[in-house]
Amino acid sequence: MKKLILTIIMAAASQTPALMAQHLSFPSDGLGRGYHDRPWLRYEAEPDLCSDWQGEMLLPPVPFSQIPLQAEASRRCALTLASDGDFVEWKCSREADGLSLRFSLPDSSDGSGLKGTIALYAGNDRLADIALDSYWAWQYTSVANTTEKYPDNSPADSKFARMRFDEVYVRLPRAIAEGEAFRLVKEDGSDIPYTVDFVELEKIPAPVAFDDIEGEKVLFDGSEALATVINRSAGKTVYIPEGEYNVPRRLSITAPGVKVVGAGMWYTTLIFNASSDSRSTYSQRGIESYCDGLVLQGFSMNTVNNKRYYENNPAYQVGKALQGSFGSGSVIRDVRADHFECGGWIADYAGAASRGLTVEYCRFRNNYADGFNLCSGTTGARVAHCSFRNNGDDDMAVWSTGNVAADNIYEYNTAENNWRASSCALYGGRSNSARHLYIADPMEEGLHVTGEFQGTGFEGVTSVSQVTVERAGIKGGTPGQHGGFWGAACPAVHVRGGYFIEVSNVEFSDIDILDSGYRAFGISSNSGKPVTGLKIKNLHVDGVADNEWALYVDPSAVGDGSYEKVSAENCTEPAIGNGSARFSLSGDDSGVCNLSDDSPSISLTVSGNTVTATGMSNGDVLTAFYPDGQVAASAVASGSPVSLILPGNGLYIISDGSRTAKVAAF
Repeated sequence: MKKLILTIIMAAASQTPALMAQHLSFPSDGLGRGYHDRPWLRYEAEPDLCSDWQGEMLLPPVPFSQIPLQAEASRRCALTLASDGDFVEWKCSREADGLSLRFSLPDSSDGSGLKGTIALYAGNDRLADIALDSYWAWQYTSVANTTEKYPDNSPADSKFARMRFDEVYVRLPRAIAEGEAFRLVKEDGSDIPYTVDFVELEKIPAPVAFDDIEGEKVLFDGSEALATVINRSAGKTVYIPEGEYNVPRRLSITAPGVKVVGAGMWYTTLIFNASSDSRSTYSQRGIESYCDGLVLQGFSMNTVNNKRYYENNPAYQVGKALQGSFGSGSVIRDVRADHFECGGWIADYAGAASRGLTVEYCRFRNNYADGFNLCSGTTGARVAHCSFRNNGDDDMAVWSTGNVAADNIYEYNTAENNWRASSCALYGGRSNSARHLYIADPMEEGLHVTGEFQGTGFEGVTSVSQVTVERAGIKGGTPGQHGGFWGAACPAVHVRGGYFIEVSNVEFSDIDILDSGYRAFGISSNSGKPVTGLKIKNLHVDGVADNEWALYVDPSAVGDGSYEKVSAENCTEPAIGNGSARFSLSGDDSGVCNLSDDSPSISLTVSGNTVTATGMSNGDVLTAFYPDGQVAASAVASGSPVSLILPGNGLYIISDGSRTAKVAAF
């Protein structure tokens, strides 16, 4: 016979944002996590975070589902401006003349997108008519499960949609003053609804001028192909002035030590305009190099591409913004990349290893696969102070396939609204680290360490520390409604051995998981591959949906791990569960802190398939739920004790309407 104590489970609540005027502060800022020194302030289109609004407010779905548009919005809330005169208004907290708008327009029936215009006012001035286009958004994949499910831009009733938002960047004709009201207004007469997620405002630095550059330098004037100018300028700086430049082919840099410098990401833009719908040009975009000592700095990159693969075939890759190994000691700084297959993919495929690459103060957004992947032969890379948003595969990844990827670091980065896989993924390698990160609103997992791909295996110690993960994870179900692309359940943070390699010696410390949509921290195995030597220290969980655990070992798990100092609130009890007889999870349970209130507890006993509760009042209803939330059995108390009969062996969630506990019937 077992005895469990049923204690109060408080309803998970959204965190109250810290406000200065009306911009949003993130919960990780005070901890020095994420891109905390970012130059912009965020203004959300939410009821309590704007001065005034008129339109349809899209509130977080309850119960949560991936189907509503706002499931992909920041904080899962957005505002639709459907009619002329609809608007949203804020008060500016800090002078700014650069605007980023995250928006959604519906797709067209053929997947080519729709266009619109939204007006921006500051005070009494009409500052800009902002062109909106859903051409780059709206990716689709089949609901039915197949071996591979790559998204494309062809809508169909048999598919579900992801990547329903995009961004546009505007340099304003004048600054919006501190304390000045600014608003977005729909007034173009269109019947297309415009959905606003948020605006980010920043003060744009002065442009870098040719005269500001020291040493040997070359001015690009457009009279020759950019590649020609760069590749005859080894050891020199090639300056690209303010303007938009069409680049018809992939830019392959073969000149060592060249510096390619623009006037700044708000001034200089390279547009890769080769069609990704043609067999002859589909891959002709992005910058590729295997040379040492390169510097790429101060420009934006965009493309006419609007898909992951040509003909949805992984053999026909449409081109990363940044690819190659970049040799030894290269630097990528102040670069923005949108609408490529990937933001960056660093690997030694051409034989030249990557050593000591620095990527900093960059923005990798709205790409169709990875944000940035440190792959084969990449050693000593550091990716820091970067923004990742709305990417269609892992935002930050280390994949040690081919030659070992070692001693790489992701730090001080913010990853938001990832719509497939995870915001941070470590797939083997030697002594790689992810630290000081802020991850928010992914559609699937927030962070995972797995052996699901072929590779060199895990060597040394893989470290994950000082990370905040907010609103990540999703229970399993029908693809497009719940779960990953194949419908599988996704913990907010997941450590999984297999399919191909085991996971060993991974250490987590100082991890905060907030408002998880499923298990906060999950451990599992695939194909029997173990997780060994796992260490978890200082894990804090606040809010777990569907009566799930803060830390849970799946029945599939094989291996061993330990925990120290786990705290949990607003989630089920016990906070820690081990469902596997083949995984040894050890820890000091006195260090596990479950926060509850002082209400009287109800005592449960389970004998066979009968649950008996004492301490209930007349008229109280005792209900047993299956783990998926469906009612299994119920009984009304007419005195104490009250009993109910469970329909069979297995795991159940028992509730009296306000308190819950898990029980197992044998």
